[in-house]
Amino acid sequence: MKQKVSAKGQTKRKKIEQPSNKKKHRPQKAPSKTDYVTNAVKKTSKPKKAKVNRKKSLRKKMSQKRKRRERRRQFYKEIGISFLLLMSLFFLLQWLFFSLPTVNGYGMTPTLNDGDRLYVSKHSEIKRFDMIYFKNPVTGQVMIRRVIALPGEEIAYVDDQLMINQNIVVERFLANELKEAQAEKRLLTEDFSLGSLTGSRALPADSYFVLGDNRHYAADSRQFGWVEKENILGVVKTRVLPFHNMTQF
Repeated sequence: MKQKVSAKGQTKRKKIEQPSNKKKHRPQKAPSKTDYVTNAVKKTSKPKKAKVNRKKSLRKKMSQKRKRRERRRQFYKEIGISFLLLMSLFFLLQWLFFSLPTVNGYGMTPTLNDGDRLYVSKHSEIKRFDMIYFKNPVTGQVMIRRVIALPGEEIAYVDDQLMINQNIVVERFLANELKEAQAEKRLLTEDFSLGSLTGSRALPADSYFVLGDNRHYAADSRQFGWVEKENILGVVKTRVLPFHNMTQF
């Protein structure tokens, strides 16, 4: 005979038969020492890596700065050496071939002014009307004057006319000054002869007669006599300064 099962019994059985979705609770193991170490390593590994990277970047920056500093130092060193070599070469050339004197005084106005810087060649041939840089045979002072008469020549001035070996020589560099003197009825250069100044009829060998362009003011061969070649330091070629008044002679 079949037993009757109540509705309540069926529901109970269904409840028992249905599998439960709840997870079974498993007891957790106590963490071991190795777990603590691994967790600590995991936590500290990231900051350590960041520190290492930071140190590397700092080292890189420092090395780059050091390299830049060394390059800069090398650059300045090369510039300094080049400058010294150029200056040494310049002074050597100046000592051998040229000089750059400054005009002192007004004996050569209007051609040269006080303070003008000149380029003087030490190995140029001396010609009539060249301006020369020389030592005063009496005082030893260096000065600049114009060559009027050459070795072996006779020289005289008569009525503002230059006479070389009794022939008239025109002084074109004084054209304006001569016109002004004639208009004012005065002499630009007082009459004289080499004999009246020195007692010699003609200039000795390797000797030059010089005058300043500012005839009323300049001290020249009329006062200290002729200039020997050994006292001549060079021939004026160019006015270098001031730039706006640069002139080649």
